[in-house]
Amino acid sequence: MKKIRQCHVLSVLAMLVIGFAAMSCSKDNDPTPEDEEALKVEMGNVVGFGEISGTPQGTPFQLPDGVVVDGTITGDDCGEEVKHIGSGYYVTVCVALRNDKDQPITIKLPGGLIIVSETTEYQHGVVLETTTIVLPPKTTTRFALHTYCGNASRSAADSDAIYTFGPTTNSKLLERLVNDLSRKKIEISDYWVDGTTTQAYDELEDTIQTLLWLITDYGGNMDWETFENMYNQLLNELPNK
Repeated sequence: MKKIRQCHVLSVLAMLVIGFAAMSCSKDNDPTPEDEEALKVEMGNVVGFGEISGTPQGTPFQLPDGVVVDGTITGDDCGEEVKHIGSGYYVTVCVALRNDKDQPITIKLPGGLIIVSETTEYQHGVVLETTTIVLPPKTTTRFALHTYCGNASRSAADSDAIYTFGPTTNSKLLERLVNDLSRKKIEISDYWVDGTTTQAYDELEDTIQTLLWLITDYGGNMDWETFENMYNQLLNELPNK
C-alpha cells in the first residue's frame, strides 16, 4: 500500500515538472531577492534530508518538566485503537508519553519538528503543522503521530523502525512550508471517519508530501522559477481553514 502511494506521489511530481518547466509567472508573495538566495541554496540540499548525509539541524526540542517518553518511539500506528494526531502517511510513529505531574499537561509538537530515524534505512519524519495533545495527570498516553517523509528513497516507517524526537528545523524552505501550511486544513482528525481517513485526506496528503519532496529531494534538479511555480500550484490545491 505504501509503495503504491509513493508511486502516485512521484507521478504527480513528474507531471508537474513537465507542465511547469516552461512557465513563468510572478506572485505577490514572492520572496525578496535576499530571501530568494537563501532559499535557493537549500533546494534538494537540506542536511539529513533527501540524499544529503548528516543529522537534521535545528533548535533542540524538549518535553515539558514532568513528561517523559515511556518506552521506544517506533514506526507504524500502535496496532490498536489510539488517538491519531498530526498529518502525513509514510512516517507514522507510535508514541507513549508519561505525565508524572498531578495536573494535566498540554504538549505542543511544533511545526518543523523532526522525528529522527535511528538508522539511514528509514525516512526521517517532519511535523508540518503544530500539533497539540493533552496528557492527563499520572497517566501514560499512547498516540499515533502522523508526519511527512523527508527522504523519498528510504523505507517508510514500520514496526522495526526506531525514532527519537529531533530538533525543530532551521531550514528556511521548511520553515516557509510550515508557515504556508498553517493556513491550510491538514490535520488528520478533521478527516477521520469510522476508523479511517477520507479520500479528501488521502489526496491532500499526497499533495503535501509532494511539496516536501520538492524541497528535500528534487528541487536541486530544477531552476528556481520552475520550483516556485510548482510549489505555488501545489499549495493552491490544498483546502484553506
